Amino acid sequence: MKLDSRYELDKYVNKDHVATPRYVVEDIYDLIEIHKYHSLWFPFNHYDSQFKLMAEELKLKYRATHIFDDLGNDFFTTEPPANCDLMISNPPFGKQNKVIERSFELVATSKIKSFALLLPLSTLETEKRAELFQRFEDKLAIIIFKKRIKFLGHTRCFNRACCWICYNVAALNEKPIKWI
Repeated sequence: MKLDSRYELDKYVNKDHVATPRYVVEDIYDLIEIHKYHSLWFPFNHYDSQFKLMAEELKLKYRATHIFDDLGNDFFTTEPPANCDLMISNPPFGKQNKVIERSFELVATSKIKSFALLLPLSTLETEKRAELFQRFEDKLAIIIFKKRIKFLGHTRCFNRACCWICYNVAALNEKPIKWI
């Protein structure tokens, strides 16, 4: 196997580097009514991301950043686009605590209005995360997959029980806990 870039190498060796299947992106785009958002941010998405590819097909306005893009946009230091009304992505599961904390920080400082993060179902465990979710539970929604997701592009089998952790997503207000 020839690895032509740091990105391709990372896809091969990093256990957190997995690709979200198309059907998962289609489902969340429908559930959250993505067409109602005007400025999207995909902070963990490179050129081959289904989030990006589908957004292009739907002619949505977005900004995709990734630590492997030309600017080395690290989520923890990169600012979202101006007037970002939705951040959506499948972040590295191994950094979920820091990702969740920064996501709520971005909302609290009005840098983003809402977010949807695809994370392992076990994200709902632990006292620390529970306390964080409880602080923001007024606008929190959780979408739980009935079946495990078979993520793409990993050298080993990577099937996970997952959920979407969503904050301030209007389409989910009436039913904040949902199974798909």
